[in-house]
Amino acid sequence: MKERNTVSPVREESSSSQNVKLYIASITERGSSGEGFTVRLSDGSSFFVSSTFFERHGFAEGMVLEENEMDILEEEEQRVLALRKAGDLLSRAEQSSGGLFLKLKKKGFSDAVCRQAVDRVVELGLLDDERFATFWLESRLRQHPEGRNILYQGLLARGVAAESAKEALSRVVKEDVMLQAVLKAGSKLSRRYGSDEGKLRRALLRRGFSQGEIRYFFEHN
Repeated sequence: MKERNTVSPVREESSSSQNVKLYIASITERGSSGEGFTVRLSDGSSFFVSSTFFERHGFAEGMVLEENEMDILEEEEQRVLALRKAGDLLSRAEQSSGGLFLKLKKKGFSDAVCRQAVDRVVELGLLDDERFATFWLESRLRQHPEGRNILYQGLLARGVAAESAKEALSRVVKEDVMLQAVLKAGSKLSRRYGSDEGKLRRALLRRGFSQGEIRYFFEHN
């Protein structure tokens, strides 16, 4: 079945149509697995709602809609579309809760709808801040090794909650990991600064490594 435009239609009312009540013209199931329903109204507009929508609200074909019930349809469709977009983003890459929230908000969804979508994918096990943090830390240490504090700030900047960021750092960034990281970072930076120890030390400090970690690098090079 062809999907409707995700932008809700603007309904214009003329003086002759203001008193005409809208009613539900049809309810059509979408997808072979019952992913949801398309509710089409008498004015030709339509809404995509979840499979559980009718259990909550009791909408049925032929039902005349009050103004507040139009709002219910519109709000439900926004929830469904936000959840679908969240699933699409998660299918491409791991996300943090804060990062996913901001991406949904940029798509025009309200704060409440964004929060509901994020909470739902967390509930389904599709999103986990600690899992995202672990993945990001391991990737960062491979590609661009840095010190603990800079790694921590990097997680916060990507929408990971502070507690989850600290737990991931404690689990992933052990002492031996940091020693390997400073060796790797120092080796890369040496190609830029050559034998200038002062510049190399400052560069490693800017990368967030401690004095003890930097001393370890020079002791092993």
